[in-house]
Amino acid sequence: MEENSKLNPEQQMAVEIIDGPILIIAGAGSGKTRVVTFRIANLLNKGVHASQILGLTFTNKAATEMKERVLHLTQSAVLICTFHSLGAKILRESIHHLGYTSNFTIYDDDDTDKLLKMCLNDAVGAESKEKLKELKTLISSTKNSLQESPIEGGGRVEGQLFSKIYFQYQAKLKEYNAVDYDDLLALPVKLFREYPSLLEYYQQRWSHLLIDEYQDTNHLQYTLVNYLVSKSRNLCVVGDPDQSIYSWRGANINNILNFENDYPGAKVIRLDQNYRSRSNILDAANHLIARNPNRFEKHLWSARGPGEKIKLFRADNDKMEASFVADRILAYQRQCDLPLSQMVVFYRTNAQSRVFEDCLLQRRIPYVIVGGISFYHRREIKDILAWLRMALSGNDYVSFARTINLPKRGLGDATLDKIRLAASHEQCGILEYCEKLLSKEIVQVPVKLTAKQREGLEEYVQIIHQLQKVSQETTLAALVTAAIDYTRYWTYLEEDKETMVDRKENLNALVSKAAEWEQSTSEPSLTGFLEELSLKSSLDEADTNAERLSLMTIHNGKGLEFDAAFLVGMEEDLFPHINSRDDEEGVEEERRLCYVGMTRAKEYLYLSHAVTRTIWGVTRTQRPSRFLREIPTEYIEKLGAPAPYNYATAVQRKVEKPQPIVSEDFSNGDLVFHQEFGVGCVRQKYDGSAGLTYKVFFSKSNSEKNLVAEFANLARL
Repeated sequence: MEENSKLNPEQQMAVEIIDGPILIIAGAGSGKTRVVTFRIANLLNKGVHASQILGLTFTNKAATEMKERVLHLTQSAVLICTFHSLGAKILRESIHHLGYTSNFTIYDDDDTDKLLKMCLNDAVGAESKEKLKELKTLISSTKNSLQESPIEGGGRVEGQLFSKIYFQYQAKLKEYNAVDYDDLLALPVKLFREYPSLLEYYQQRWSHLLIDEYQDTNHLQYTLVNYLVSKSRNLCVVGDPDQSIYSWRGANINNILNFENDYPGAKVIRLDQNYRSRSNILDAANHLIARNPNRFEKHLWSARGPGEKIKLFRADNDKMEASFVADRILAYQRQCDLPLSQMVVFYRTNAQSRVFEDCLLQRRIPYVIVGGISFYHRREIKDILAWLRMALSGNDYVSFARTINLPKRGLGDATLDKIRLAASHEQCGILEYCEKLLSKEIVQVPVKLTAKQREGLEEYVQIIHQLQKVSQETTLAALVTAAIDYTRYWTYLEEDKETMVDRKENLNALVSKAAEWEQSTSEPSLTGFLEELSLKSSLDEADTNAERLSLMTIHNGKGLEFDAAFLVGMEEDLFPHINSRDDEEGVEEERRLCYVGMTRAKEYLYLSHAVTRTIWGVTRTQRPSRFLREIPTEYIEKLGAPAPYNYATAVQRKVEKPQPIVSEDFSNGDLVFHQEFGVGCVRQKYDGSAGLTYKVFFSKSNSEKNLVAEFANLARL
């Protein structure tokens, strides 16, 4: 193990305590990952076996980084994963006690929406977006509160209707051998409650637990951990109440504030030396957060020197604010050699990004919106994964409904609904029912099919059987390729000429992902692969090291750091958000959010606000955020209106109404307009399989599209 000489005294103390509960209050940039890594190394050095140590994080990215650090330091593989991954692991091993099989499917938000629509249609013969959203929230609240019966409905959903749909939703999940994200935590707790011997097994299996970002735990996660450590009490949690910013997704700040009451005799260690930011930034952030009463007292400090003062800019309007930010970014990049990847624009809501995107496109500054649509949630990816899920389990009706008409087989919604209800009545999986129907085996509820429908269904079942056979004989990469080929998905993609090249590239990337995952996993399986992708988020995929400027909400910036950070839209009812106007606890969380944004900056921090701003099509006069008044003026430098940066005058021209032109006229760097995708910038021009093709980056979708010139109908800006 490496020497601990580089640890400061507080870090050293946190590393050396082995047994019992310990709370590490780790301020922003205080080296908590290093402390957790060395603590695990010390546990191993003291004789605790690697298999007895369990580390829990909130993102796959954080878990991977921590695992790699521990492996490098100790040459030992320790289980470090997200809470949901842990839940999935426990359920794969033990869910049979609850009547499921171990190859269950994990439904994401899109899948649960479809299942809920189905349940609502069955219950009342109609669906409404408002009711669906409320039902989803109520179901999640019921599971997270660990209630066996549905909680009371409200708003548009009366209690009796919710109770009916809740039980039907749960029954359908079990019928389809599927679980939703909340089940990944709720069902392990149910197992622990109902099967004491199982609980004892897992308690003995993991004798030492370490939890990162403990302030972000919800009630389910808190309860799960409580069960696991109730005997050993060997629980080390790391967190910071000042960075608790996720109450809207169930995080309970009281879990960390009440830690000493929950675990009497717990040792508390504060890490307040910051290794990231300059003193001016930290002192300003300390003064801001000190106004919150519900916190552990600490004072971040740095040995890196004061650095520059925080820059405060007042813009006449939101366009002027965006222009100022873009000019400063170009100045840092071209005059100070500061990479774009080391700069970020933080805003409170996603709606604020548009004016910045327009400005960045004009100045040809490459950027990425962090936290956008996940690669694994793109249509073509989800389609192929649904085929694989059907090959794995013939019970998954949601995947069946998604794939049966790819390409079209003449089976409309009414026919599919009849098949679904008949399969449920027969008490068999959807694939098994289709097999019985096609073999003319006697079934209690037969569904009449036309000749075309029968032919289409026969082809579908044959494809599933082929994929099942392939899955037993070859690699995952070959199976993914087979799923694309056997289903004639390439032909299906060619129906949309404009996007087919882009979507084909995404599917090729999925094949590569399967190959990489199989090589990096000791026990590769289709079940494990699908689980891995189900638990991926867009934040896990974000590459903040690419040479592009990052745009993101402050919530998505948690855990990141940048040389220069721009906090924009510092105005009342925007930041703090209008939803917290009459809620003191809400304002406290908004202040914590501002604190998080400020402490992402290492060298340069900019705060800006506009006098007028166009929001939802209406121009409003804005008041400066109260947070600006709460920062002492000694740390602030007010800026006047700057001279514009000297960029190409051609880009500054007023944009006229786009007119379609011959696509061959475009060159790299040209700004273009597409009827569906909006404003974009040409990145590459090449000869593809379908002829001349442009690779265009579109700000609206935060993605690159490969568009065939003949069909693109692009317009020059």
